[in-house]
Amino acid sequence: MISGRLHRFGAILATLVLLAGCGTGGSSYSPAGAASSSQGQAPAAGQSGSSTAAPAAASGDKVHLVYFNARGAEAAERALVSRYMQDHPNIDIEYLSTTSLSGPSDTDAIANLIFNIQAKKVIDAAKIEVSRTPLDLMDSGSIQELTQVGGDAMQTQLKGLLNSNYVDINNAVWAMPYEYDPFGYVYNADMFKDAGLNPDNPPKSWDELRQVNDTIKAKNASAWPICQPINNLAKTMPWVWTSGGNYWDKDILPTKADFTSPVVTDVYKFEQEWSQKGWRNTDELSDTSTLQLMISRKCAAVIYSSDLILQLESNDPKTDWRVAPIQSKDGNGTPATYGGGSALAIPTTAAHPKEAMDFIMWLTSDDGQRLKYGATPGLNIADQDLYSQANPDSMAVSDQLKTDPKWKQSILTVPSRPPGVSPAFSKIYQMLADMQERIVRSNSDVTTELTNVQQQAQPLLDQAIQNFPQLYQKS
Repeated sequence: MISGRLHRFGAILATLVLLAGCGTGGSSYSPAGAASSSQGQAPAAGQSGSSTAAPAAASGDKVHLVYFNARGAEAAERALVSRYMQDHPNIDIEYLSTTSLSGPSDTDAIANLIFNIQAKKVIDAAKIEVSRTPLDLMDSGSIQELTQVGGDAMQTQLKGLLNSNYVDINNAVWAMPYEYDPFGYVYNADMFKDAGLNPDNPPKSWDELRQVNDTIKAKNASAWPICQPINNLAKTMPWVWTSGGNYWDKDILPTKADFTSPVVTDVYKFEQEWSQKGWRNTDELSDTSTLQLMISRKCAAVIYSSDLILQLESNDPKTDWRVAPIQSKDGNGTPATYGGGSALAIPTTAAHPKEAMDFIMWLTSDDGQRLKYGATPGLNIADQDLYSQANPDSMAVSDQLKTDPKWKQSILTVPSRPPGVSPAFSKIYQMLADMQERIVRSNSDVTTELTNVQQQAQPLLDQAIQNFPQLYQKS
């Protein structure tokens, strides 16, 4: 598995080097991939600083921006870039992407972006994962603190975006939230009906889920009653929260890991039970394979992004697709979800940070989000491409789409919570995800695994506190 990740990481780097030499042509600029003329370091959180842009272009020349997409929704992003250039004829945007490659993970994308920034590649704006990546990039000195670029207007706009507390920490802002990705229990209501189950009453407790899984398995021996990504912490954290537990002492900038608590232990034992009883998928899931497994009825339900419902309805409109909150242990827990998604950041190698900020402000504005999600016509992309995006991050646009029959179920109203955001989160995330894979594949001892990972994670938290006192002074 490790060798596969390294091989894929190498492929991403090689491809990006090739892409970096390909501009959009016409305008006068240093080509993407060239060293920027000034390499300012991101100021520390809460401290003042200024971004130094490349020299102004000669009169009549376009400002050339490089937009790096590490998070998918390829067709929509390209269409938005084209629309922005149409509306801003003085701007030329070069679009780079790792998402067309074969399945780069968020871990790969973080490493890839840091590599290119530290190699002095010009990247003006980057679309990144929202919960792990901003402070990971801050840790490496790879992104700019945005209040120094966007000022009060950016702060005002941030108040209307979901997941703002992931990136706005102690008066320092490390990215602008852009897409919102809540998770739920997505299920095939027709398979429920065929098995004699009531789809209007999806399981709420673990015991109810056990009964549903047994009933569906008895009716469809070759089907998996519940599917969930195997090497993925994000899809497991809501099980812990919904049952009243947590992994940390605090959701933002935690100081202590608490992986061996009874609730956390019970959740992993429950997931291990799925594997032991043949209820869950044996292969890892991706966006494409999940769609195929659900449509083919190989999976009756899946813990996945709620926007999967849009793709299922688009590809298989005859099936009754539903989404419900993730179950709590006793059925009485408060629903909660990992609010993942994407954000937009300005790397320290940006040649034109002010123009990049203007582009980011448009993408995250209510007007830009209405266009992105089809509430305002004009983007002219296929429904399949429209529905392959995570949900709107704009609160106003999210509220607007709640009444749209197509989007209604995808706009999951379950509240999200931060997953322990810190400069150490990305590393600890992968430790826990790898541990989860051992538990569900190898039937390893849950208590031993959690104890070992906690012992590895705590020094990383301690190191983050020591390295970034300006982040933790008010936490």
